[in-house]
Amino acid sequence: MDLKATIAILLAATSINGRQQAQQQTPADEPAIRISTELVQLDVVVTDKKGRVVSGLGGNDFELSENGKKQQISFFEYVEAASGRRSASPFQQSGARPEPIQDSPQGLGAGDIRRIFAFVVDDLTVRFEDLGNLRDLLADFVENQMQPNDLVAIVRTMGGKGLLQQFTGDKALLRRAIDSLGPSTHPLGTANNPEANRDPLLEGGLEIGARDVTGNVIDPTNPLEATNRSVRAAMSLGTIALTIRDMKQLPGRKSLVLFSGGFPILAGEGAGGDPPTGPLNVEAGAIAHSLNMLADSATRAGVVIHTFDLRGMDAYRDVATFEEAPGKSMGQGRGGPFGRTTDENLLGRSVTDTHLGLRWLSSATGGVSVLKKNNLDEGLAQIVSASEGYYLLAYTPSDSNFDSRFRKVEVKVKGAGLKVYSRLGYYAREEKAARPATRRDELLAAVRSPLARRDIDLDAMLLYKALPTGEGKIDVHLVISPKKLRFEPANERQQMEIEVAGFIFDQLGRLRGGFSETLKASLTPEAFERVNKNGLSYSTDVRLPAGGYQIRVAVRDNATDNIGTLSRYVEIPNLSKPVLGASSLMLGSVPAGDTQAATPTPMTANRQIPGKRDLRYAVMIYNATLKDNRPQVLTQLTINQNGRVIFREAEEAVPAAALKDGQLLKWGQLGLSSVRPGRYTMTLTITDPLAEKRNQTVTRTMDFVVVN
Repeated sequence: MDLKATIAILLAATSINGRQQAQQQTPADEPAIRISTELVQLDVVVTDKKGRVVSGLGGNDFELSENGKKQQISFFEYVEAASGRRSASPFQQSGARPEPIQDSPQGLGAGDIRRIFAFVVDDLTVRFEDLGNLRDLLADFVENQMQPNDLVAIVRTMGGKGLLQQFTGDKALLRRAIDSLGPSTHPLGTANNPEANRDPLLEGGLEIGARDVTGNVIDPTNPLEATNRSVRAAMSLGTIALTIRDMKQLPGRKSLVLFSGGFPILAGEGAGGDPPTGPLNVEAGAIAHSLNMLADSATRAGVVIHTFDLRGMDAYRDVATFEEAPGKSMGQGRGGPFGRTTDENLLGRSVTDTHLGLRWLSSATGGVSVLKKNNLDEGLAQIVSASEGYYLLAYTPSDSNFDSRFRKVEVKVKGAGLKVYSRLGYYAREEKAARPATRRDELLAAVRSPLARRDIDLDAMLLYKALPTGEGKIDVHLVISPKKLRFEPANERQQMEIEVAGFIFDQLGRLRGGFSETLKASLTPEAFERVNKNGLSYSTDVRLPAGGYQIRVAVRDNATDNIGTLSRYVEIPNLSKPVLGASSLMLGSVPAGDTQAATPTPMTANRQIPGKRDLRYAVMIYNATLKDNRPQVLTQLTINQNGRVIFREAEEAVPAAALKDGQLLKWGQLGLSSVRPGRYTMTLTITDPLAEKRNQTVTRTMDFVVVN
């Protein structure tokens, strides 16, 4: 077989410069929260003594009051978040059932989503030494607890990259976001002022107890200390507010997990006890007012805020041995099995005061606080467990005069040992109706949304190839299904018109280019038959410098205004540096058993291959390290289906003879005769043991569909 011909044909099929042609979906119409003069609907979680979510309760097991007046529950149901199942209501038969999750290359639609998590890292108060535990904690969640129908985002107060802070079900993107969690060097960060971190007992320079709520020493000689603390809190709350705004468009009940050291402006209010059971006193300052508004925004967006202090219980620092420490907590899991205690014995002040802002924020939104726990895994498990299911309670408020004042809502449940997590209440105000979106606004909103619009079915294949200029070329291939397009008969032909728009975003979330075109077709009966069989194709290419990019594509049928969207992440390595890199996987089909075939049929974006044929793949490997002018690169092929490994080859060496002009060609062929029809994911792991340890491995992934 001519390997040059094989790779040339696969590459040529991805370098087409020309463009070939051949009911609006909305997010789930059942938000977790509704607030109006006609209906107030709130979400409630009930747990037992062990913190497990309790299901199976009926509407008569709950008692609800507003401003002390009992309210009649008019609607009730239980939602099992993990599966989307809803219980029948004894008051109103909703009949709501989850839609089956579709195996779509476009990603998760509104009806597919079951759980949504936003992990917000407050860079300005999280200590450097806690970042390792945080990365391990989030990595374990992504690898072992995240489900195929979850949307997850990892957001940073400072230092985050826009592309890595989006809501996604792509574990590869989330891994990159976790790896990027490093120290923040912002001047307002509490960890960046060594003077403010000295121990007052050891230094003797500050008064006992002179710490803010993050546990950092307040420097009374600094006239900007109070201002810095306020600005730090305002920046953190601003990030949370923007995250809540983004989450509002997503369906159902959402969880925001805030990793933070606290909000210093609240120290002293309610000192020594539980947080206030209503809105904060605005006389405490602008931050208190911001917290009130933040909690109300979270309620209206269906967002529950859980708060998490990674410090656990601070180590007892002035004792010589563990046995001398009064805490002596042997917490297992992340955080370490060391004796730890609060700061009150050291500073004459309870850490309860310092956590007041975090405790109030979680309490006001029905969330969980993990603030003095050494076992961080157990703390996150408690938060995740509280997201397994919830009750929806609705009532018509007896007072329909909405005067913008706060209304306290209390929910009680019958049964010994049961704990209720509910919202403190709401501000009695109607939300302004959103203005009707223009066609342009609707298209842009669809592109920005993490939820796939599937009124139109489409698939895409992005292929990267290195260019001599140091840039990368991305070939974009779309296949658009005609099944949901409207064709109008005219003169014995079928006519249609669609718009194709692509947007390219870099790692900071900045728009770096795109493509747009209106495609019109007037198809003969023969051409229409081919389109129905193979779909409409569209191809273009873009050139970009090294970096990570997301290409988001939208297709609109101008006859119906239906929209289909999808997004793909692609990485262009910097080959000017001696770092291992690889092109995208290129796929083609050949007759079964024919390893000499020099003309494989390249796959299009739908990546369908008959089970009676073989699948051939190829990849170009760049910058392999040489020893005695020979590479020692190894590859391993893995096939997954629905997250489960069904085939894994042993590692094998790429032949040295495959090296030409500094590039290695790796190719292989798989028989599919015994493979069941369905969608599969191919992953090729490339390892160069001669390279630096941190740059020894790259992976390339592509999915394909086996058909009868």
